[in-house]
Amino acid sequence: MRSETLTEQAILDGTCAVIVTYGSRLVFLEQVLQAVLQCGAGHVVLVDNGTAPDVSDKINAFTHQWGAARTSCIRLARNGGSAGGFAAGIAAAARRRQTLHIWTLDDDTVPEPDALKALARTWVLMGSSPLCCLASFRQDKRTYVKLVRNNKPNAIQNNSFFGFSVQSVFQKKTVAIWDKDGLPCRAMEMGAYGGLWLHRDWVDRIGLPDERFFLYFDDYDYTLRITRQGGVLWMCQKSILRDIEQSWTEAPSFLHPWLQYEQGAVRPYFSVRNRVFIERKSRKSRSVYTLNMVLFLLIKVLCRTWRSVLYHLVHPVKMLRRWRILFVAIQDGFSGNFENSILESK
Repeated sequence: MRSETLTEQAILDGTCAVIVTYGSRLVFLEQVLQAVLQCGAGHVVLVDNGTAPDVSDKINAFTHQWGAARTSCIRLARNGGSAGGFAAGIAAAARRRQTLHIWTLDDDTVPEPDALKALARTWVLMGSSPLCCLASFRQDKRTYVKLVRNNKPNAIQNNSFFGFSVQSVFQKKTVAIWDKDGLPCRAMEMGAYGGLWLHRDWVDRIGLPDERFFLYFDDYDYTLRITRQGGVLWMCQKSILRDIEQSWTEAPSFLHPWLQYEQGAVRPYFSVRNRVFIERKSRKSRSVYTLNMVLFLLIKVLCRTWRSVLYHLVHPVKMLRRWRILFVAIQDGFSGNFENSILESK
């Protein structure tokens, strides 16, 4: 069947959602699973990302509750992070003969009832091309909100560090806007797993997520591979996802999240290393990039609040340990070191 002849119902039936869960997050997972099936997804692959046996049993109970025709579960022996979990889930979804599109979702992002229908309608109106990928609108994700409100591109700027650049006023990128039948969309260069909807052909084109990233920005790397190899990615504003758990980066504190001891070493290390690794390909001027990095770390991290500066003065040794994690992460990102040896001592 040619894609352009597909009905909306056929597209819904051909959508295989992939939900990755870990730890003990059943209360979130159940809400997302129920919402996805109510949206009309033909099948859902649950990825058990190395959970404890008792949690794994309850995840399997979900598949029995909804039936093998609607759900299936794959279990990883250990937590492979978001990269490993989504790699396994996307591979499983692509192997299904009935799969036309793959819809990736975090275990705490609940789609609104019409979220999937909005994607299907938009895709048809855009011409039903397998090259066209869509992303649901996450109302709680700052980059998506800025894209809608301010037309701020979700893209990699030359010489930027974590999206910060003193040259941004001279490097303005326009955001392509598509709007038909009340389904506004904005183009993105990269996007998150939560809500990504792609044709299964992309698995043949670009493979699976790079498991070396483990956590954070592996989704940006994956979607950049799409847009840099001839694909297009549109954020569909009418396909709405709601986050039901606050991100660790939004935790209230006078310290930047990277400097908060309660976050451990894993989160800041992988976040910094992976973003630096991705952005290094856009470093055109070493001096400008270094300036952007220094200003970002000084203004956005160290001087986030006056209390942050004071805390550094009162607890210099403690803060130096945190900064060491960031500096090692930056160095590893530059060099492409994926050994993660710093975590062995944490």
